[in-house]
Parts: sequence; C-alpha cells; structure tokens
Amino acid sequence: RQVICLAVNRPRILVVYAALTLAALGALLLSVAIGSVDLPWRELAGAFSADDGLARTLIYDLRLPRALSAFGAGSTLALAGVLMQVLLRNPLADPFVMGVSGGAAVAALSAILLGLTGFAVSMSATLGALMATLLVFALAHDEGSWTPVRLLLTGIVVAAGTGAIVTMLLALGEDTELRGMLFWLMGDLSLATQPMLLLVTASLAVLVGLPLARHLNLLARGEIQARVLGAPVDLLRIG
Repeated sequence: RQVICLAVNRPRILVVYAALTLAALGALLLSVAIGSVDLPWRELAGAFSADDGLARTLIYDLRLPRALSAFGAGSTLALAGVLMQVLLRNPLADPFVMGVSGGAAVAALSAILLGLTGFAVSMSATLGALMATLLVFALAHDEGSWTPVRLLLTGIVVAAGTGAIVTMLLALGEDTELRGMLFWLMGDLSLATQPMLLLVTASLAVLVGLPLARHLNLLARGEIQARVLGAPVDLLRIG
C-alpha cells in the first residue's frame, strides 16, 4: 500500500520539490541583489563577468558570502528541527522549544560579557547548546527511558529558564556590548566571509541523515511499531 501511495504521489512530490528549489534560488538571488547600496540589474548581471568595479566587490566580497552562509546555517537548523520533530513525535519541536538555542545564547552572551570574541564566542555557544541538551535529557529521564512528552515539557522549561537568563545578561551588559549581543541573537552575518565550511557541514549532515531516513520514518509512527520493525530506537534517540 505504501509503495502504491508513493507511486501515485510521486508527480506531486516532484512538483513540490521543484517549487521549493525555485523559491530557494529566488531567495538567494534577492539576497544578493538587495542591500544598502542600490545597484541596477544590469550592473548586477555584469558583475559576474567584470574584472573589477563596485558591483563585483559588493557581490563577491560582501553579499554572496553572507547569503551562502545564511543558506548553510539555515539548512542545518532545518535539519535539526526535522530530527527533533521525529525524536519527540511533535511537529512543534525545534531547537528553540527544546532549550538548545537558549543554552547556546546564554553561553555566547556570557562570553561576550567576559570580553571574548570570534571563535571563542562560537565555541561557547556550541558548548552551551550541548550542556542544555544534556540537561534536558537528564531531567526527562524516568524509569530507564525517555518519553517524547517528558522531553518536550522539560525542553520548554529549560527554554523558559534560559530565556530569563538571556534577559538578565542583556540588562547587565554595557552599552558598548549590547549592540554585539543583540546582533548575535538576531543572527549576525557581517563577519561571514568563508561560507564553504557551513555549506560542507550542512551537506555532510544531510548525507549522514539520509541512511537513517527509513528508521526515522518508522520512529515517527510510534516507538512500538518502530521496535517491531527492527529500528534501533534507543540508539536513534541518543544519536
């Protein structure tokens, strides 16, 4: 039955994928074309073939690296949201609801208040996200296992707590630090000059997730059904 449904819906699926691809390319084009400096479309088109000039500098040195960095970060966040929705069997689950983003924000803002910059802030955010994840799983553990409901409710509580800490850190920050802290929370791309690492990371994450797609689909339909059909439920959740 699933094979028949897939065969029937395949044209519709292809149309949806094509529309999403076109929308993504359109968003990328707009992000390169729109900025604080207005450039005519003729200059934008000629920037890819010109040897020098303002248009080429704006596109290749500023706008395109930032746009590609945003695509790399956004695609990785989207994949994280999908995995969390499967883990919790809830379409509302995402890194914000689970407290992961809040933990990253607390650690990053604390690093900024301590005078750290650049790579140190990024590493602090990574460690903060990891600690928040471990805290959620530790608090939600009950009788040798985790349930989606307990994980989701615990994540919401942790997210509320980290949100309060973020507000306190913003209140304690100096005027010279507040701008950088707010920009970090919004997703600052002003220093994004090497998007390749993010794009490679996003691609590797997708490649790692694809072989797990079958087991993840089973897990999304329920733990008991996934176990009966041979999916390693506990390993999937920990992974």
